[in-house]
Amino acid sequence: MKNDGFRMRSSGLKHFYRRQAVLVILVWIWMFLGSILVILLTAYIKGVSVNFDRIVDMLNKEPYLASYAEVVGVGGLPLAITLFRRDNLQIYGLQRKGTISSMLLSIPLAIVIFVLRFFYGGLSISSFNLQFPYNIWYATLGAFAYGPLESFFVIWLIVNTDSIFKSLREKFSPGLLITVVVFSLSHIILSPQAGIANVIRVAIEWLILSLIFEYTKNSIGPMFAWTLINGQVFYLVTGCLT
Repeated sequence: MKNDGFRMRSSGLKHFYRRQAVLVILVWIWMFLGSILVILLTAYIKGVSVNFDRIVDMLNKEPYLASYAEVVGVGGLPLAITLFRRDNLQIYGLQRKGTISSMLLSIPLAIVIFVLRFFYGGLSISSFNLQFPYNIWYATLGAFAYGPLESFFVIWLIVNTDSIFKSLREKFSPGLLITVVVFSLSHIILSPQAGIANVIRVAIEWLILSLIFEYTKNSIGPMFAWTLINGQVFYLVTGCLT
């Protein structure tokens, strides 16, 4: 009977790890597939023909529309999975404990990077000429999509990848390394105009922010910092409100 119980628990754990692996892979695939589908749907609603050049032109003229793809294709699925499974949000660092340490470690980094980008041309300002209430809506949507939600996407992948490797207690974990590397490299496809320098910047910034999360077990500081230093947030918010 004891052996039977052990085999049942072992089988249950194997099923859990397989399910985790499937979900992690699905989230990565959906980041690309979901974003493309949302952009195509947005183009269809706006009456833009399914033509690569015309869709690119649409996004260049109305870059805030990409926020919908970011919400659905990037952060939306991990958030939906979390709510459906009723995960304890504390495992993703959404808790009071460690908030002060998380903020104290994250804010100086965010301020330094923001100031450097501001003075050395890493942040661009361009008015989209939006009227009220669309300017408020898209500024808020862009800040949320590319700030806290994108941060949750990264942290969700770190935690769930670590659960596969049984490395949740490690600081410099396989989940952290895999997620930071893949997320950074994804910018080659998702933001090709920014170049390889952007990939390196994202990798360094998220390596530090992820280590802060792992050290404090609190994600509020990294979320705040990423919202401040993510050039896309600055670009969309200033563009929508000016």
